[in-house]
Amino acid sequence: MNATWRRLLLWPAMASVMLAGLLLAACSQGQVGPPPPATTPAGKPGGQVTADWKDRWDKTVAAAKQEGKIMVYSGLGPEATAPISAKFRERFGIEVEHVIGRGNESAQRLLREYDAGLGLADVFIAGGGTTLTTLKPRGVLAPLEPRMLLPEVTDPKAWPEGKIAFLDKDRLVIPLNAAYTSYTAFNTDMVKEGQIKSYRDLLKPEWKGKMDFFDPTTTGAAGGWVTFIMYNLYGPAEGEKYLRQFAAQDPTVLKEIRQQVEWVARGKFAIGVGVRREEVSVFSKMGAPIKFARFSEGGQVNPGGGMIALVTRPAHPNGATVMLNWLLTAEGQAVFSQGFKAPAVRVGVPTTGIDPDAIAQPGEKIYWTDEEFFRLQGEYLTLSKEIFGPVMK
Repeated sequence: MNATWRRLLLWPAMASVMLAGLLLAACSQGQVGPPPPATTPAGKPGGQVTADWKDRWDKTVAAAKQEGKIMVYSGLGPEATAPISAKFRERFGIEVEHVIGRGNESAQRLLREYDAGLGLADVFIAGGGTTLTTLKPRGVLAPLEPRMLLPEVTDPKAWPEGKIAFLDKDRLVIPLNAAYTSYTAFNTDMVKEGQIKSYRDLLKPEWKGKMDFFDPTTTGAAGGWVTFIMYNLYGPAEGEKYLRQFAAQDPTVLKEIRQQVEWVARGKFAIGVGVRREEVSVFSKMGAPIKFARFSEGGQVNPGGGMIALVTRPAHPNGATVMLNWLLTAEGQAVFSQGFKAPAVRVGVPTTGIDPDAIAQPGEKIYWTDEEFFRLQGEYLTLSKEIFGPVMK
């Protein structure tokens, strides 16, 4: 370990981005009513553009310029929002205002505004769990396909497996990136290359008491790992058996995600499970002996907080349509990818400067996150409390 990263480990984590100020009206708990008719020119349902798409697109862009700006509610940091705003303004002459908060905070703000009869937001970018389990049931998300006007966007060849990568069956949410994860990292001074080739290797006696684990009773990275094990990898019966065996390994459960990764980087623990890849990358770049694990069974593509949806009562409907289309073009995907530090979901977008750990390797087995994953993640919190409650300190 070099001296640089030792000093940097002592630095406090950066403070959260200050929430942008909006006047919030009193909250009501009622179901959001049906939205007013959209004013944006739309393509055909099913993601097929009409023959006069160019005329429709030009009219939409012109109308968006008249609206003057768009409002994006998201959990994106300034490293992502700044280039998006700059390039969008350069391309279309439209200002982008970002209202920043954690995914659930932004979702609750949006719902309070809707309940108060306000339509302030246009675009929502956050995690799939928040978008699909909090917003979708309230009816505040708009269908995306009628807003997809550009042939570049609707071309099946532009997307993995030859189809637009909708996250849900109702086609209301699309991931903007395809970040790969195994939710696991290890200290390279304590775990030699090849010692953990399979998720089942974590159950070996030599790792008992030598792993830390992020709180699996939350919807964070550890909750994602539990769902990945139960839903994607082994199935409910075998998955539950695996999790009980993992709990018997006596992992130390932590509630601070940075501390969890730091303790693996420092060598207090050999392996971290339920880690955020972004934190691992930070310590790895400092020179710490920590590495993201890849397993023979493969890993999951989980876009994290990079899911886009449109709202049903937008303040700037044409601007929202332009933003959606642009973020799904090769140019928009490249800008988002570089700012979000994860590979684009669109095929063929350069990955220069992207953490290699976030990129699925050729031939590697991957499991795509979907709506069922997020639904089950909520259900599996109860199971996690039962299994891991006794080992939580």
